[in-house]
Amino acid sequence: MGSGRLICRMHERFLSLGKYDLAVLPSFHPDLGYRNELRDACHEVNRVIAADQFPEFLSMLEPSDYVLFLDPTCLLLDGVDLDVLLQACTSLRSAVHLIALETNAGGTYEWVDVDEHGDVTRIQRFYDEVTWAHTSGVIASLVPVPSLLTARGLRFGSLAELRAVLSSRGVPGRDVPAEGRAFDLNHEHELLTMTERVVRASHAEAGPSGGRIGRGATVHASARLLGPVIVQDGAHVSEHATIIGPSIIGARATIGANALVVQCVVQPDTDIAESSVVRQRVVTGVSSVEAAALLGPSYDPSRIRAFPSDLREEPGRRHNYPAVKLVVESAIAVISLVVLLPLMAVIALLIKLESRGPVLFGDKREAKGGKNFSCLKFRTMVTGADALQRELLAKNELDGPQFKLDKDPRVTRVGRWIRPCSLDELPQLINVALGQMSLVGPRPSPFRENQTCVPWREGRLSVRPGITGLWQVCRHDRGEGDFHQWIYYDLLYVQHMSAPVDIKIIIATILTLGGKWCAPLTWIIPTGKLQPL
Repeated sequence: MGSGRLICRMHERFLSLGKYDLAVLPSFHPDLGYRNELRDACHEVNRVIAADQFPEFLSMLEPSDYVLFLDPTCLLLDGVDLDVLLQACTSLRSAVHLIALETNAGGTYEWVDVDEHGDVTRIQRFYDEVTWAHTSGVIASLVPVPSLLTARGLRFGSLAELRAVLSSRGVPGRDVPAEGRAFDLNHEHELLTMTERVVRASHAEAGPSGGRIGRGATVHASARLLGPVIVQDGAHVSEHATIIGPSIIGARATIGANALVVQCVVQPDTDIAESSVVRQRVVTGVSSVEAAALLGPSYDPSRIRAFPSDLREEPGRRHNYPAVKLVVESAIAVISLVVLLPLMAVIALLIKLESRGPVLFGDKREAKGGKNFSCLKFRTMVTGADALQRELLAKNELDGPQFKLDKDPRVTRVGRWIRPCSLDELPQLINVALGQMSLVGPRPSPFRENQTCVPWREGRLSVRPGITGLWQVCRHDRGEGDFHQWIYYDLLYVQHMSAPVDIKIIIATILTLGGKWCAPLTWIIPTGKLQPL
């Protein structure tokens, strides 16, 4: 892994702790060859413990000690932060488990319910880190020694099993979700993806020409190393061989003449035959049966697998308009709040005199990146309006996830006066001043509205929501439902966001009194500049 071995990377994370007992507990019986190879790879390994020797190891520890278990098959790229586990410890001395949450490449899961006849009754979409929370593995466990000593006949082959066994025996436990992506190194794809990140990070730190060739390694003058490639100690790359990164050539491995190695991890002491071609593989010198045991069910020696890169190249020059927009709009919002303070005070007084309840209403909406914030408005409805909406859903006049009634019984008299002029949205200037919203952007929406269309959600949450926007001033056919227009105009704005577009939208908002009339799209974004979505 990188320029060394995986166990060394895991060990280096805890060097600041000082002296501690580093032991390896394999899930199989360790023979002498395995023990020697392990100690050669990491000299700090004090002992290799077979399963039947684990109780004896525990008996050597003090009751006040903790045992920190790390599982390399579920690994964080930056390693385990011990402080996270220590902070989760309580006076109860419970076990603490650092867990990895399931993630999906598309960020969503589709859950389909069927009846006894096989007919679909419901399709539900769940989003990572919002409504989907399932554990994919346990990265580390911090367990007090007494909990292990009193668990007679304790047997486990993974930290997930240890977590379940301790819980079944009454040991209190606490799960702490890990920050960042965890990789399941049982699978070839996951190992290659993590390797790609490690190699790129190593080259970014060392520079384009530093830290690539290990001690005693030889690379023939006619060989070509393209992209980020790490050649570990004692490896040999023969004449006219080509290695395309990100790749790792393990210690003492040999790449034969005229061989082509593309985005691979070549394990130590492995020979790549001359003129052979290997792509997107973990290449090991052991037999196919042993390799399948090491790499899990994803290993197939008869196939050449092509995996897409998990990384995206960063653009050479970032667009600086969003940063300028944030500063300028925050300043405008502060000035506007000072100027409009008398008007806002009058509106607040009228609301307070008419009905009980708070003057301001803070509804939970999703900001840039899906973070929740309280979108402020003057309260224009009776208290408990959210609960009443469920009873009025059958009368909804819009399609899609929105809800609107032309004569909404929940609206107060003051609300009927200030809503047509959009005066109820003046407190959103506070959100703009705090950097949570923009003057111009997609309409701020709650999570329940954002889950209908995945690309639309990703696009509109890539920028800050706005008080006004392209959809508000360009929409038409409102009485017939315009959810498709909402999606179209939001994505169109994200693609064309610029100072001229924002200025024109603000002008259109004023001229149309907050979108009472439809402003022509071609005036805001000229036809010649419109890019296809």
